[in-house]
Amino acid sequence: GNPFFVEELLESLITTGKLVCVDGTWKHTSRQASIPRSVQDIVQQRTEHVSADARQLLLFAAVAGRRFNVDLLQQVLHCDEAHLLIPLKEVMVAQLVIEESADQFAFRHALTQQAIYAELLVRERQALHGAIAETLEQLSTSRSLRERYLGDLAFHCYEAGMWEKAMAYSQQVGEQALTLYAQRAAIDHLTRAVDAAHHLSLTPPSQVYRARGQAYETLGEFDRARGDYERALDAARAAHDGRMEWQSVMALGFLWVGRDYEQAGAWFRQALDLAERLADSMLRARSLNRLGNWLGNTGRAKEGLEAHQEALRIFEMQQDTRGMAETLDLLGTADGLYGDKVNSVQQLGQAIALFRTLGDTQGLASSLAMRAIQSSSQTSETTFHALRTRDDCVQDAAESLFLARQIDSLAGQAFAEIALSEVHSSFDEFGPALTHAQEALRIATAIEHQQWLVATCHQLGYTYLLLLQPALALAVLETGLSLAHELGSAFLIGVHTASQGLAYMLKHDLPQAAAALTTVMPCEQLPRTLEERQIAWIWGELALAEGEPSRALQRAEHLLASAPGEQRTQLIPHLLKLKGEALVALSRFEEAVQAFEEAKRGAKARHDQSILWRIHCSFGQLYHRLKREEQAQGEYSAAREVIEALATAIDETALREHFLHTALASLPQVKPLSPNDAARRAYGGLSAREREVAALVAQGRSNREIATHLVLSERTAEAHVSNILGKLGFTTRAQIAAWAVEKGLTTTH
Repeated sequence: GNPFFVEELLESLITTGKLVCVDGTWKHTSRQASIPRSVQDIVQQRTEHVSADARQLLLFAAVAGRRFNVDLLQQVLHCDEAHLLIPLKEVMVAQLVIEESADQFAFRHALTQQAIYAELLVRERQALHGAIAETLEQLSTSRSLRERYLGDLAFHCYEAGMWEKAMAYSQQVGEQALTLYAQRAAIDHLTRAVDAAHHLSLTPPSQVYRARGQAYETLGEFDRARGDYERALDAARAAHDGRMEWQSVMALGFLWVGRDYEQAGAWFRQALDLAERLADSMLRARSLNRLGNWLGNTGRAKEGLEAHQEALRIFEMQQDTRGMAETLDLLGTADGLYGDKVNSVQQLGQAIALFRTLGDTQGLASSLAMRAIQSSSQTSETTFHALRTRDDCVQDAAESLFLARQIDSLAGQAFAEIALSEVHSSFDEFGPALTHAQEALRIATAIEHQQWLVATCHQLGYTYLLLLQPALALAVLETGLSLAHELGSAFLIGVHTASQGLAYMLKHDLPQAAAALTTVMPCEQLPRTLEERQIAWIWGELALAEGEPSRALQRAEHLLASAPGEQRTQLIPHLLKLKGEALVALSRFEEAVQAFEEAKRGAKARHDQSILWRIHCSFGQLYHRLKREEQAQGEYSAAREVIEALATAIDETALREHFLHTALASLPQVKPLSPNDAARRAYGGLSAREREVAALVAQGRSNREIATHLVLSERTAEAHVSNILGKLGFTTRAQIAAWAVEKGLTTTH
């Protein structure tokens, strides 16, 4: 304001002739300087020097706003363009108004407009606002023009005290702002609609309260959203409007999902009962969807799936694209809660395609985040995996975050940050994983979103477990578990408990691990849902640690056989590792070798380095027991390479050093290699003779020709080729040939 004040003061002095330029020097013509006390006084002095027509133009323009339209002023002032241009040029010369375009003008400064507006009495303002509102209605000769002037109509009718029109226009523009995800603007307009209704001694329409509650909910303002939804419900019941009553009940249920699952479930059941009383199949389908999602999160995943499938049948019969998109999104979530991650990702992909077609930004953002989560390795230790690339998963989560920011949805931003954290930790990018988790925690805490607070605590705990930090993991998991119990989510309680059990095992506190697991699922109980499968896996790990390999093997084999989905040939590395370790303890070594080989292939297919180094370690221990030291050292070396690579992704020095020290401590100390061993290490574990055979394969020799060249039997040459294929993980002689050329064996042999 101060620069503007100085500038306006100088302009006023020049306009009134008290400051003149003589021979390039500005001089004051009055002996007594009169300095105005405020911006309003300055503007008043300047407007006193314009004509009556110009002053009238300024008054109407000030009421119209900072910017004003020529057509509007012509209509309001009842003059033609030629007559309007005279005072318009006058106020421009006085530097009160500037031209922005042929049709649009503006006050040179907002304070100029405010100062002129402040000169008017309340009754004068109302009359001028009323005149402008009536003129805008006259100008709204088409639907497009009415939409163009809708915001101005709402504002001027409200300021004029034209309450009936103010209520109608404010509701329309508020609902329009809501569809454009302009939450704050929607709240302002809808609040005016409520105030206008009160001036008429009317109960505001239920739709107004519900729309404003929706805006508050998107912004994370729980109490205000709940208040509006409850007022919408009361108004709908008073008006005997069953459909609006159902919408308000559903809105309350959805709102409570973020705070209290018991409350949410009660509202969703009430919505389903109301839909059935109204005999409306579409309302029933939407009620089934919300109830199905609630069932899945409270430990009844199969019932939830059935509810969603019934809803999908109804929407498909009615050819309701939006209903199908919403149902496929929830079906994907339900499949994930049941443990069928592959089908979950496929369902979510269909939902994403439909949301894009519909232009539904909010639905699209949610589905993208959920697909990224279902594609991650977290909670996939006992299930088949979608095997999507790192870039695809990051792109999903990043687009979700972009869209959530675009529509100003804080809850959506927290969800997307959780998704980004899960994706980064799944691909062993621990620095970004922790950064995104901390941001999710900040947002969820700010808006008091219980569900995302709990989910973030689990994600942080999961990442700390990968970093071999059980104490840090337990701290956040205990907080998350407490909040999960308050929320009432069986799924979140279960996954927290499973991770808690794993953390206690890392601390070698087996009794505490057993105690934690028992609170959710007894050891002998068979799992039915994803969270129960997670707990069953940890029971298997605990049985092995307690010296009961038969029970551990039984648990691993049951989980492998019962994994949901049709991908029976896909390998599940965590369960195969447990199976291999149990077989080793039972001295069933050949079967253990096969289990570890499959575990390695499964880990590599998932790009899961965090389980791969552990598999290498266990495999090395098995080879050591079998006195196959070369292969043991090969596995230990591979484990070290993976551990060192993982360490480079840990930004914080203390976390990195602790991880390296703890992980490497699980491996035997490195012994100096003999020349032969060094050569074997450099060439994939191949012996000198096998390297000769590989070089001859690269020359295109057959097994008979190799046998003749090396003075061996053809059977021995065939065995060498077979061993080479096994050690290098190849399936064809062409692969051996390419490898031998790459390693330079064709020149050295």
